[in-house]
Amino acid sequence: MRKLSLGRKIFSAVLTSALVLGLAGCGSSGGSESAPADTGSAPAAESTAAADSSAGEEEAAAESTAEPTTLTVMVYERGNTTETYGSATDNYWTRWIQSEFGDPNNITIEYIPVPRSEETQKINTLMASGTAPDIIFSYDSNMIIQYGKDGGLWELTDLISEYGPTIQENLAASLPYGQSEGEQWAIPALRAVTGWQTTYIRKDWLDEVGYELQTDENGYYHMSIDDFTELLRQFKDLDPSGQGGEMYPLGMIGAWNATQTRPIIWSFLETDNLTDEMHACYNERFWPGYKEGVRYLNQLYNEGLVDPEFMTDTDTSYTAFNNLLSNGRTLAFGHDAGSELTGVTALYEADPDAEVVPFYLDNVNGTQFNRIYSPTGMYIAIPSTCEHPENAIKYLDWLADYDNAKVLHYGFEGIHYEIQDNKVITITPTEEEQAASEYDFERITCGDLILVYNGAPYGYEDSTEGMEEVKAKTTQLKYDSAKVAEVGGQADYYFQGIQTEADQKYGGLVPDIEAELPRLIACDPAEFDAEYDAVLNEYLEQGGQEIIDEKIALYNELEAAK
Repeated sequence: MRKLSLGRKIFSAVLTSALVLGLAGCGSSGGSESAPADTGSAPAAESTAAADSSAGEEEAAAESTAEPTTLTVMVYERGNTTETYGSATDNYWTRWIQSEFGDPNNITIEYIPVPRSEETQKINTLMASGTAPDIIFSYDSNMIIQYGKDGGLWELTDLISEYGPTIQENLAASLPYGQSEGEQWAIPALRAVTGWQTTYIRKDWLDEVGYELQTDENGYYHMSIDDFTELLRQFKDLDPSGQGGEMYPLGMIGAWNATQTRPIIWSFLETDNLTDEMHACYNERFWPGYKEGVRYLNQLYNEGLVDPEFMTDTDTSYTAFNNLLSNGRTLAFGHDAGSELTGVTALYEADPDAEVVPFYLDNVNGTQFNRIYSPTGMYIAIPSTCEHPENAIKYLDWLADYDNAKVLHYGFEGIHYEIQDNKVITITPTEEEQAASEYDFERITCGDLILVYNGAPYGYEDSTEGMEEVKAKTTQLKYDSAKVAEVGGQADYYFQGIQTEADQKYGGLVPDIEAELPRLIACDPAEFDAEYDAVLNEYLEQGGQEIIDEKIALYNELEAAK
């Protein structure tokens, strides 16, 4: 078995005891979680280091003359403690971090568990009591920025300038999103994949009827609105799956999630008339051309090309929608890009010859447009109770180094993976290795330890070589869909945690325009214009106009300050 050693400096008996006691004293869910019964091959590493503990301690002392300090770091508790892996706060990889970053800097790292499902509530409690860890994070950017404006966080500009050179270099795209009124309250993680939503189609069926999907200069599939419409109409009367069920060519998730059709609607946007100000300050229902995109869906619905039951489907488990996919009763559908598609997986298991591919519809007005995610993931901040904020920045700067992040994402090259043609090929562990904690990777790829990166920022894909066929096909589909979703991609203008007076005044009170989309899709075509305009007018009259006006003023102010 290939042994992984954490280095000669780590895991003397004294240090190990200190870590366990420190975690237990910080409320880390008890001693049993902090000290797993078995950590795989980590004990082998410990015994190796213990044999040279004296030399290791001397080496660590020589490397750092800094006063010993403790750095507390929030970590998600997902309830995935196992005998092999250990806990969220004490496992092979937290120990590796201690070895590689903590020991050389004379910093003891203590991980403080926060239940993922109770993140916001727990952070609020810790901040209110003054007991928050030195590093906290949340996807709720408004909450984090507000803590900064209220004096609960360290302002990070000077700290990053002095202690975060790698942060400045590698996170340059996301850093501005952690600012408010010129002050840096958070370090937003860099989102590796920005594709949001896309449209999918059964390519194997198109092949059967002789329709050839066109590709653009990047090899991505696309087609015109006219072709798409004609295909939907043709397949209404076909039974390509041979199962005899009624065909609904355009599959739609229940009314509770009808916005998955957005990529179709965006193909109608008058992009030349969509100003930056309008993009930033208006709900997309007001964008020029959006109404025509919704009218197009209304047309398809009233032609019987959409499952009429989507209007009454409130099952948030996607059951009815997935059944349409797996039973071969829909030609095309919209969905999140880069996600697992349960219905497609079931389809592939039932029909190995099936082929689903992502594609985009050509914008009818010429210029392609896709809304994409901003380049940010979670927002990382340092509470004002942190006594050594420079250590927190040093830690985050160390994580921002690609070499370190790569280890936490993939493991060690030559042991856990190889890279060929910019693809990551996982090295299949032996049965003995599989039982060892350092091979239990499923639990660390979510970014809980990586923090500063949301996904892998290296441009790598996982190779599908050697994967079981269905897994290979669904994995490739995830990668392809994320790329297609970025064609013509534009991230929304970000107001950097600043809430206007109108936002605060009308928050939760203005009508939810998004919720009205299903009704607009399903209404009588003769009533569409009146219904659509009524939705927008109601929003404007009940506070929406004030929100828009104040956002325009704020947008102009922020643009002038650039």
